[in-house]
Amino acid sequence: MTNISKFDHIDGQPDEDQILVWSEEFFFNLLSLLYAFFSNVDIKDAAERMSLIPFDQLVLEQLMDESEVVKAIATARVNELAEMEVGFLKAYSD
Repeated sequence: MTNISKFDHIDGQPDEDQILVWSEEFFFNLLSLLYAFFSNVDIKDAAERMSLIPFDQLVLEQLMDESEVVKAIATARVNELAEMEVGFLKAYSD
């Protein structure tokens, strides 16, 4: 069975820009949902709880049928965004 990728391929390689856009949309959609839950929580607690979320596993679940290259790019970008967001929350709470 052939898997159809969510992403275009250029010269046999997945389109990295398209993967990064998907990663950012995925993260910020998830972040909107999380902030709905964290709205009644102290910022310091929100940062701590957010740091415990397995963002990499969530990405891998969404990209289960994609290549390892796609998974690596998307996971790295989502983890980078999550670390920045936790850092912002921690800085704001200090």
